[in-house]
Amino acid sequence: MLFRLTVSAIVMTVVSFGSIIGFAQFRLRSKATGTSVSVKHDGLEREYRIHVPENLPADAKVPLVVCFHGGGGNSRTASVMGLTPVADREGFIVVYPNGIDRHWNDGRESPMFAEQDQSIDDVGYVMGLIERVCKKHPIDRDRIFAAGLSNGGFMTQRLAIEHSDTFAAVAVIIATMGEPLSKRFEPKSPVSILFMNGTEDRLVPYEGGPVGKPVTNRFNQVKGHEDAPRGLAISTDEAVALWVKHNQTQPEPKVELVPDTNQEDHSHIESSLWVGGERGTAVMLYKVVGGGHCLPGGSQYFPARLVGYPNQDVKGFDLVWDFFEKHARQPQ
Repeated sequence: MLFRLTVSAIVMTVVSFGSIIGFAQFRLRSKATGTSVSVKHDGLEREYRIHVPENLPADAKVPLVVCFHGGGGNSRTASVMGLTPVADREGFIVVYPNGIDRHWNDGRESPMFAEQDQSIDDVGYVMGLIERVCKKHPIDRDRIFAAGLSNGGFMTQRLAIEHSDTFAAVAVIIATMGEPLSKRFEPKSPVSILFMNGTEDRLVPYEGGPVGKPVTNRFNQVKGHEDAPRGLAISTDEAVALWVKHNQTQPEPKVELVPDTNQEDHSHIESSLWVGGERGTAVMLYKVVGGGHCLPGGSQYFPARLVGYPNQDVKGFDLVWDFFEKHARQPQ
């Protein structure tokens, strides 16, 4: 019994430190995709992976998707999460940026990462990366998109707010919006946005609050911030409402049930779509009822008692690309 409790505590500690997405994806599918590229930014050596499908048309501009790994991950783990096959099938370039020390400065102002966040310019790095890729490849600037999971989802949210003139649409997966960002939510342009969150997420609560709160305070390592060492997030519904208002969509969504094709995954998905926004923008919410801190279609990478259940009715990145494809930036 003591051994079992000790193992559970250790696993929960790993989970609570935000390493689950990167660790699990690397463990389950370790062969990276794309080509690694090193760049200098702000005096630091930075890295990203880029995947350019072989069948891209030679005479046409193509979409670009920037995909962010979760906390504890890196560009390599992001490249095996399942977006690369979609890029090959649908014909777009995908870039997987690499965070510093497996973390993104995502706007939560997390006490645990305060020192790193003050010194690392992740936003500037990503925007410079996009410019670099646009200069080297025929990118359609009206079809630049971003997607991210967990810490990467929060980072995607920050970019959509602070650089709304660049991104036509973004996807925030198993993440919402850092509470500090919500207090200065003033995007300059409308942005189509998709949320994909589980109601039983143990790390990023659907209803908001402390992110990745550890099972016991002795694992916090942040004195004076025992309740929320990794910062606070607003609820999914609050984040959705901010974007519905900003994009000036129709006030009532079209609500549908995604076919519950897998009766053993402990979850089903409700979709809500707000349309009619400024410049053709929309807001989409995939509410994974019963789902955990997992990409739909992914594996049960840790016991359900720690991270919840992954929905198996859909493949998450297929839904993301379907949304992106319909929401290129329209002229003013």
